[in-house]
Amino acid sequence: MRDRMYGLLLAVFAGSALVAAAPQQAARQPDLDTVLDRAGWYLDYFVDEFENVVAEENYIQDSSQLLPTISPAGGGRGGTAPPPSAAEMLRARHRDLRSDFLLVKSPETQALVPFRDVIQVDGIVVRDREARLAKLFLTDTSDAMGRAERIREEGARYNLGNMRSTLGNPVLALGVLQQSYQHRFKFSLGKADRSMGPGVAVVEYKETQSPAMIQGEAGRDLPAHGRAWIDVATGRVLKTELQVEQPALRATVTTTFQAEEKSGIAVPLEMREQYTFANGSRVNTTAMYGRFRRFDVTAAEDIQTPVATASDAWTGMMFVELPPGRFTMGSASLEGGRNEDEVLHDVEITKAFLLGQHEVTQQEWRMVMGNAPSQFSGCGPRCPVENITFHDVQKFLDKLNAHPPQTLHYRLPTEAEWEYACRARTTGPFSTGENLTTAQANYNGRQPYGSFPAGEFRQKPTPAGTFPLNPWGLADMHGNVWEWTSDWYGSYPDSASANIDPHGPATGDKRVIRGGSWSFDANSARCGLRYTHAPQDKGFSLGFRVAADRLR
Repeated sequence: MRDRMYGLLLAVFAGSALVAAAPQQAARQPDLDTVLDRAGWYLDYFVDEFENVVAEENYIQDSSQLLPTISPAGGGRGGTAPPPSAAEMLRARHRDLRSDFLLVKSPETQALVPFRDVIQVDGIVVRDREARLAKLFLTDTSDAMGRAERIREEGARYNLGNMRSTLGNPVLALGVLQQSYQHRFKFSLGKADRSMGPGVAVVEYKETQSPAMIQGEAGRDLPAHGRAWIDVATGRVLKTELQVEQPALRATVTTTFQAEEKSGIAVPLEMREQYTFANGSRVNTTAMYGRFRRFDVTAAEDIQTPVATASDAWTGMMFVELPPGRFTMGSASLEGGRNEDEVLHDVEITKAFLLGQHEVTQQEWRMVMGNAPSQFSGCGPRCPVENITFHDVQKFLDKLNAHPPQTLHYRLPTEAEWEYACRARTTGPFSTGENLTTAQANYNGRQPYGSFPAGEFRQKPTPAGTFPLNPWGLADMHGNVWEWTSDWYGSYPDSASANIDPHGPATGDKRVIRGGSWSFDANSARCGLRYTHAPQDKGFSLGFRVAADRLR
């Protein structure tokens, strides 16, 4: 965050006001100056990474007294609680919010505004959420600060006491350590805290200059003080504690972070807040964070095609090696054409694997199997083989694996591997973005996606590699022919452990196929769309692509 500063954040709670400013992250080292310097540089990287990430937040608020509240109307999809009574809609002591938490960049400044997209309140789904968000974010406005204020108000809509305190922001205290803010604070090395592990420095801070990072009623400065636990070697902030006091209210916010090795940053794990009022009443909150996923890919993120490739010596099939990684599988609730079985969930692929750059061609099939099953045999040897069953594919793989030299083990991709490869780190309906044209893939152009213009309907498959490759160097992941996967069809698993290298149900009636085809509409070619066929089925738009693992 070089010279990047969060905007001031207004907070009102039970008649007491706080204005807060947003944050960033820390650094580490034996002497204080080095620790602070590493912290400042780490924070620059943290902001670049975290501003494109949305986290699932479970935010529990408890008060020692009844406070004014707003409750959503009951009966929404997934909501089982009855509509609240008139009294319950006015005052409460407990609030359980399930939200998506993110930092929204101002359209005209470098400020990052924290925002909660509240999905569920005390078990009741917020039914008008999508309409309100569309109005908030899609309406053009030249008033950047006005929009920031509306974002804050929307995020605080269902808090106990209508609390708009952005102290309730898990990364707020990180702002103390940003390079452009450090001169406003007095820092010192505190007593070592070995419970946080070796190589962690505790840095104490106290704000000494005006204007303060946090302000209260009538713009009154509220100097902050607290501590930060900083990993000396990397500059990561592992824990923060921030305190502010004013006559009517004392607040403490403590956040713990968990290192996320793939991105290099430490993401929020838990935030605890304690508010104590002059009359002795208290509010305590606990927020837990998880399911971090990227919601935007900027032009600055240059996604590179994996360089590792391999080929089969017998058939000449070319494979691209895909790296291990994590992605969000399924489709967003607002995605056009979405089906109920496309539930969003995080998946981790723990091992690199290879995937055919193209669908298996008629030439490659004939070389291995010695026959020509395709209905479109006149399309040519480079066209994908089709009209084959799942059982036919297994016979092809068996022969391929039995042929020397055996440097790779061939198989079908799992459904998760297929979508991981199709998305290639993109997040939209297609790897091409919000639309797929017939200049980018072979599908029935008479049935375009959404309200986009119609395109060409070729009425047959096209040779492998006719269209541009996706960001990972794979051809025809959208359209041409449907592709068999190894998975039986079933609901996606709920538990996190079951979504590490998932393989689908153990048994079933139908296998999952993916990718759409030349004869289907554009919607069928979406990354998240699931379709099925019985293993004995075959047809003129049903083919496959081979996955492989390196033999050690």
